[in-house]
Amino acid sequence: MNISEFISKFSNHPILFIGTGMSLRYLNNSYTWDELLQKIAFELKDNNEYYLDIKSRHGNANKYNYAEIAKELEVEFNRCLEQDRHGKFEETNDIFYHNMQLGINVSRFKIYLSQLFMNLDFKAEKADEIIELKKVRKNIGSIITTNYDKLIENIFEFKPLIGNDILLSNPYGSVYKIHGCVDNPDKIIIT
Repeated sequence: MNISEFISKFSNHPILFIGTGMSLRYLNNSYTWDELLQKIAFELKDNNEYYLDIKSRHGNANKYNYAEIAKELEVEFNRCLEQDRHGKFEETNDIFYHNMQLGINVSRFKIYLSQLFMNLDFKAEKADEIIELKKVRKNIGSIITTNYDKLIENIFEFKPLIGNDILLSNPYGSVYKIHGCVDNPDKIIIT
């Protein structure tokens, strides 16, 4: 059974929960939580051992506390960018200082996260599936997601409601982005 057949059998419009698996399937620039943190750590320090050291401090028996890993990485990321204004992450610093002049205090780490996911880099081999997904959007009431990227808005053309404190007051045609969105880095939840 394909997606169109499955969704067409509903008598009402379902609310879907879509996680990272959707972005991993259709985007080249998508990551698991571990891959994302590893990528940022590598970009920051130019080696993989830095991430492995952080990871070792927040895990045992092959179980890792990624929220704590992200928290430690965020502190170091922000400190390094503060000390290297015009380095590799100059664009992130530019956004940070522009925001600060406007009275908006957003972590450089969250700004960088939004930069990583801002553009959608679609996998060419999934183009036919995306066309099919666009056909079924009229049969979906709304979507709840933890994804930061705008894949869902692109495919389903739903209005984003961002943050983890939103009320499901108008569910039809909305995507509830409970962990934040690239458009609002201050609302990104990763730690």
